[in-house]
Amino acid sequence: MTVVRDTDLHRPSVWWPVVAAVCIVLAVGAVIAATIVQRDATRLIGEGDVFSADIAAFNAINSEVDDSDAAVRQARNDLEVEAVSVIDADGIIEYSTSATLVGQPLDNPMLLFGASERRFSAIAGEVTQPIEVDGVSEWPAGSILYQVVAPIPDQDGSLMIYYDLSEMLARRAQDSGVQDDTLQLLGLGLLFVALAGVVMLGHTKATRRHRELSVESNLILSHSRELEAANADLVKARQAAERALALAEEKMRIRSEFILMINHELRTPLTSVVTGAELLSIGDMDEPEDHMVLDAMVHDGRRLLEMIDQILAVARIENRGLTYTMEDLPLSYVCDSVQVANRKIEPSETADHPGVFVHTDLKTLNMVVASLADNARTHGASGVKVECSLQPRIAAQVEVGHRPEAAVYFTVTDNGPGIDPEFLPRVFEKFEKSSESSGTGLGLYLAHLMVEAMEGSLGVTSSPTGTIFQIALPMVPAPEMAGIR
Repeated sequence: MTVVRDTDLHRPSVWWPVVAAVCIVLAVGAVIAATIVQRDATRLIGEGDVFSADIAAFNAINSEVDDSDAAVRQARNDLEVEAVSVIDADGIIEYSTSATLVGQPLDNPMLLFGASERRFSAIAGEVTQPIEVDGVSEWPAGSILYQVVAPIPDQDGSLMIYYDLSEMLARRAQDSGVQDDTLQLLGLGLLFVALAGVVMLGHTKATRRHRELSVESNLILSHSRELEAANADLVKARQAAERALALAEEKMRIRSEFILMINHELRTPLTSVVTGAELLSIGDMDEPEDHMVLDAMVHDGRRLLEMIDQILAVARIENRGLTYTMEDLPLSYVCDSVQVANRKIEPSETADHPGVFVHTDLKTLNMVVASLADNARTHGASGVKVECSLQPRIAAQVEVGHRPEAAVYFTVTDNGPGIDPEFLPRVFEKFEKSSESSGTGLGLYLAHLMVEAMEGSLGVTSSPTGTIFQIALPMVPAPEMAGIR
């Protein structure tokens, strides 16, 4: 099932508000341009109140500004005229927005008279020098310009203003109402406003739709998670049921095999005992034969008792568990006790380990060693020996229980044919035994339980030349040193 998550939904693009903002800016620019066009179209140049306002604006300039060119440029910009010059009392142009005019004298007598007498004068006439504004040749020499000379109050000089006569006349002749360019610019501004409105409306709808889809996505996602959780629970329940079924089937298989095995293993010694008893009851055998039959009956009877004891021991351990009285005993003493308790085991040299103690139940340890030795002899070993050490002798191929961090090791080594590699991983499991062996398959399982109850581990490695079982038990400091730790 494919679920659309909230993170998969594309949010409305940020370009929507950006485009709307650009449209608003363009609309404002169009309105401003329309205002400028309308103002320029209706402003009279060099006459009346407008000209007086221009003069007043120039009079506000501080004549002591260090950058005179900048002062003249500011006057031109404030007055919104084509060119501006400052003339001294002798009629010489000191500063100008046109570099070609600087240093030139006035050649028109009327203008020169106005400048020298500090009077206002104006005339339309030819200019004798080309006029450049901001590096651009605006009017060549001989152009007809409207030239105005106005005295600068409180200063020894006059202001010379140049107007384009044709533009002035054209403005006088044009309609003083709302201009076509103004209307076009205003219409363009309205168009940009409308476009901005359409963009914002689209952005609003897209945002609302995204919010609705997000809500729907969250609901679907929530239901999906609930379904996933329910599916996970179903999977776990199915797996648990499969494990339970497999376990039940395995228990049934083991139980069936165990019943068949017990039937075979118990029937064999019982048959021997019954047959021997019948032979003895007939009384046709001589004394050596009687002793041989009795020995076989005793052997098979003990084997039968051993199997029954193992079965009962496993049932008792699984129902009640194992509880031992653990003691801290010197390692050398434990090693000697194991050797003494198992006289059928070949004697081996045991290194002396003074000050090393092992935490164990000695009786149970002897039982485990004896069980391992008997198991080795049952499976064809002619020699078995036990060794004690502070270092592990083998890297176990299979190990059960928990090996202590500080441990002492008891190894039971035999020279038998070894354990089948395919059977080795199951060697410590209940009722498991190789196809060639007899018995109940409980001996190594019991040894495993006993070693775990002593807080140790039991490992094994095997090869065609023999098998080594390794018991690891906790090593503890000497009792008199325990308080110093």
